[in-house]
Amino acid sequence: MMMPMRRRVWCQFDGLRVRRLVALRRMALGMVSLMLVVFSPGFSSPGAPRQPAEEGPSTGRGTAPSASRASDVVIITLRTGDEPIGSITARSFIRRLRLAERAGADAFVVEIDTPGGEVGAILDICDAIKDSSIKNSIAWINTKAYSGGAIIALACSKMIANDPATVGDAMPIAVSFGQLNALPPEERAKLMVPLVAEVWDSAGRHNLDSYTYDENLLWGIVTTGLELWYVENTQTGQRLAVTEREYRTLMGEAPPDLRPRLAPGSASSRGGSSGLQQQPALTELRQEASQQQEYTSDRPVISQDQRGQWRLIEKISDGSAPFVFKADDLKHYGLLANDAPIGTDEALISWLGAQHVKRLDPLWSEGLVQVMTSLPVRGILMVLFLLGVFIEMVHPGLFVPGTVASIALFALILPPFLMGLANWWEILAIIGGILLILLEIFVIPGFGVPGVLGLLLLFFGLLGTFIPDQGSGLFPDSPEERRDLLFGVMTLVIATTTALVGMWLISRHFGTIPILRRLVLSDDNDEGGADMLTAMAPAVSAPVRVGQEGVSLTPLRPVGRAEFGEAAIDVKSESGYISARRRVRVVEVGKFDVLVAEVEDQDQGEA
Repeated sequence: MMMPMRRRVWCQFDGLRVRRLVALRRMALGMVSLMLVVFSPGFSSPGAPRQPAEEGPSTGRGTAPSASRASDVVIITLRTGDEPIGSITARSFIRRLRLAERAGADAFVVEIDTPGGEVGAILDICDAIKDSSIKNSIAWINTKAYSGGAIIALACSKMIANDPATVGDAMPIAVSFGQLNALPPEERAKLMVPLVAEVWDSAGRHNLDSYTYDENLLWGIVTTGLELWYVENTQTGQRLAVTEREYRTLMGEAPPDLRPRLAPGSASSRGGSSGLQQQPALTELRQEASQQQEYTSDRPVISQDQRGQWRLIEKISDGSAPFVFKADDLKHYGLLANDAPIGTDEALISWLGAQHVKRLDPLWSEGLVQVMTSLPVRGILMVLFLLGVFIEMVHPGLFVPGTVASIALFALILPPFLMGLANWWEILAIIGGILLILLEIFVIPGFGVPGVLGLLLLFFGLLGTFIPDQGSGLFPDSPEERRDLLFGVMTLVIATTTALVGMWLISRHFGTIPILRRLVLSDDNDEGGADMLTAMAPAVSAPVRVGQEGVSLTPLRPVGRAEFGEAAIDVKSESGYISARRRVRVVEVGKFDVLVAEVEDQDQGEA
């Protein structure tokens, strides 16, 4: 079965292919183990670093700035490898941060190694960092913080890095069918405002005491078309990243066309998104972003009175791509708090002068939830559920198909519930659909209105689990929510179509499928069984009486069809299996079903 690849908006490194099918490799954990999600004891994720931090004595006072030193430190890992940051990762991060707060930590270190992720998840993590009661927050780049990872790093009060390390390129893009594409102008403009506001807010927090994070350098992370030069005040030693207009104001001449320190990136791989003309004007973005945050710019005023006080150091960028900083670039532009590379927990402890350090990795159960909510897995579970329900409806009492359907449905509902994607109406719709399907299977023979209504309720209930509960209800108004709704419909339609094909194949070849054949009673007179779909056809309404004899048209396992005179009706075997073309006698006529038994006369013969 081919599954659609959802088109979503990401903050992600250029050229990275979002490999959703990686989730399939983790399915060996088993769907049944999902029941243990809530009770996980806290195992470390498989992507954890090789040197776990242990509680131990300090190695000294530490070389970190006095404001960053701490005794009790928690390391919160944000190491996603090549996987993007999503809502599950954000929830996991926030849970661990709250745990650090309750434990009374003096500082928390966010160890970052990620390509980025969804804009909403990134902003949720940034808000949690800034709203935390622990004000000493340190971003540890070990080893990459592309895009959304860079935004998270800037949200922390300090930044340290290993060598090699890479930070930057946070321009929003669209991911569609595994390809990176440029966003439509209106969507890009809508997403750029919260990103620029977030960066501005981070810069304002860093620059409360002194101007340490140059705003122009940070703007270059989230947009293109920003050509900058690096200049130094010969009297004070202050350094600034200036635009062409600012350079002309300070120097009285046009800036030289030098080779930029930050090499041009691969913005063209984003679908031709490079170039200032395709970006919202930075001035307009700043004006809109300023309305979303409380900090004003602390950037030094540039005036002609300062001519002769500045000298050119280098050209920073030609503006052809979002900025990407290596470890030496971060240090060169004053963005790092550490002098020597920090690549191990021991080096981190020494730098902080910490007494106790604890590492908080994601729970294995959180990783399992992420697998179970991935696109291929949800599609496969839907197909298994529909096939299990179908087999159970035409062959009630086989236990195994019903068990498989129950497990598949449980695995479909629980992960969205844990993620907060399942609303009350969705749960009621799913429960109501299940009850109607059970009524159809065990009370009313055949396939009628309760079964159809139950499947419809189940369909719309499952569809609702694809949309986060943001007050939008059944009619989401944001572009991302509309894409989620469309993706949910496509997934359900493809899964249903695949299940229908499977139903047809099973109905035609039920008797020749070894696994299914062993689940039902059989005898030597059953030549592979009649078409299962015959049992699903509408019955001809005709009165029958107790003692009346007829002929079984299909095998009764125990439900099937039988002919009495010229009428064919749904019947149910009183006990055991009855093959097709056997004489049967009515033993009971109920309100919803007719019970029959095989005629045991030796001379009955085959009809």
